[in-house]
Amino acid sequence: MFKGDPILVLSAMPSESRLIQNELSNCSEDKLSIFKYKRGTLGRHDIISTVTGVGVTNAAMCTALFVEKLKPKAVIVSGTGSRMHPRVNCGDVIISKRTIHHAAGNLTEKGMEYRKVRSPNLKMMTHYQYKPSKTLYNAALVIAKNYKSSAIIVDQVSYQPKVYTGVVCASDLFGVNRARIDDIRVKLNPDLMEMESAAIAQVCNHLRYPHIVFRAGSNKTQANPGRDYRKYGQLAAASAARWTIHFLKYYSD
Repeated sequence: MFKGDPILVLSAMPSESRLIQNELSNCSEDKLSIFKYKRGTLGRHDIISTVTGVGVTNAAMCTALFVEKLKPKAVIVSGTGSRMHPRVNCGDVIISKRTIHHAAGNLTEKGMEYRKVRSPNLKMMTHYQYKPSKTLYNAALVIAKNYKSSAIIVDQVSYQPKVYTGVVCASDLFGVNRARIDDIRVKLNPDLMEMESAAIAQVCNHLRYPHIVFRAGSNKTQANPGRDYRKYGQLAAASAARWTIHFLKYYSD
């Protein structure tokens, strides 16, 4: 049924993958260990879409398993992230030009000191930040120029979310306090904060699989984001998914 190697699309939660999976033609469902996935065609591509679960460990476990077993030609992350930069509106999609572990290093009285750690390959150090595939990143820049997003209504205001490049940071922290937010802003200046993409980027980097991260802004970054994420998360998830679908329809590798 499928020609060529698949593109693996990873999302942390079903709300982030639903629209993508609904867009697949010739769709079938299967399971790899504990992870259910759907496989079908979108545009000219064989697509595998799965839900990693939330957090660094789930994301790394799922990514490593799928890339080694199914050998995708590319890995795409599609999902949401809390808004750290004031320029990001709910639903705006960030094409990550750098994805960072914001909890990697030493937590001192002066905040984080970011540092590399020893990798499984003793001749190599594991970095705390990763760039996407140049091919995927450059393609996204071109495709974004002609992308027209669907209007959304946020807090009684209607507007069309934008797609632009930025920085995404991640760790297992869902909410962070003001001091941590200020420290991250000063040292990393990210647009979004979430919980999976840095781990996925690290796995792809070490195992040599091209990747790119697409994340849409949901709630503002805060200490207790549960209520606001429930309010804004679905809008952001749909916005990221619509952009990912558009990218896959127009991406030519």
